[in-house]
Amino acid sequence: SVKDFIWILEVRPDDEDFLRHELDYPFTAVYSKNEMIDYVISNSINLQTRHDCDDYMSPDYIEKLQEIYESNISKYDKFLVQSQPIKLMYDTGAEVKIRLYHETRCSMHLTLCQSDVINHIYEHPHGQMYKVTPNVISMGEGYTKWVIHGNNITVIGK
Repeated sequence: SVKDFIWILEVRPDDEDFLRHELDYPFTAVYSKNEMIDYVISNSINLQTRHDCDDYMSPDYIEKLQEIYESNISKYDKFLVQSQPIKLMYDTGAEVKIRLYHETRCSMHLTLCQSDVINHIYEHPHGQMYKVTPNVISMGEGYTKWVIHGNNITVIGK
């Protein structure tokens, strides 16, 4: 519903042309995590989201994220926004609620918001990003789905 964002994708150089042809939105390609980190720091990217390409993101996700940012950036110089994903079993379509994420166990669908960009979204594994800031805001359920399929690795009990 909102298209005011920069989409940065970490891709293999051999896949970039294919993705540019297939995807319906322009993106900035980076070829490694280090290149992505350099890009977000040097370009002062205030909202940095980590999201796997095989997971679901609601059409309203960006809008909700930007609303949360606008309402909280004057309260905190740095905070995290997480969604509470639902596990989607790709083969069957079954949707399963998973254990609630909280301030010291952050979701894999996570955004780092900063007024001064000194940190990056891959500074720690997602579950430990609270070490960057204790300010964690949940956008609730329904905005993302963790898609489980034959080619990904799941963690039992999530």
